[in-house]
Amino acid sequence: MRYICEKVNIIIMYRGGVLHKIAGIYCKSIWNILGLMCGFSIGLNCFEKGLSISHIGTIVVNHEAKIGENCRLHVCVNIGTGSPQIGNNVYIGPGAKIFGKIRIANGIKIGANAVVNKDFYQEGKTIVGVPAKYIE
Repeated sequence: MRYICEKVNIIIMYRGGVLHKIAGIYCKSIWNILGLMCGFSIGLNCFEKGLSISHIGTIVVNHEAKIGENCRLHVCVNIGTGSPQIGNNVYIGPGAKIFGKIRIANGIKIGANAVVNKDFYQEGKTIVGVPAKYIE
């Protein structure tokens, strides 16, 4: 997976001729096949390095989302519309829904089935619930 992501990034950075188009089509088709096999739909170049997907299952990430380094996703996560921006070292629990034009700070832990629809700026905290809120 990491190999494919690196190749896609290289191809997107290099904009030249027929070879670029063929390689781009090849990488995108491999990406789509892996998504079908594993049950996820993740837009290209949404995540920085260190993405960890803990289980095969339904994972949907909008192509406009920007997620930082070392993010850990669990099954049935939905990062939806509004181009959310998520910081580094964020844990996203099973069934979490994140949507809207929001920002989530570094080191946040999002609990299972949480619905996140507003900004969370305090680093290293845990958020849970519908709608999500900080817990101690």
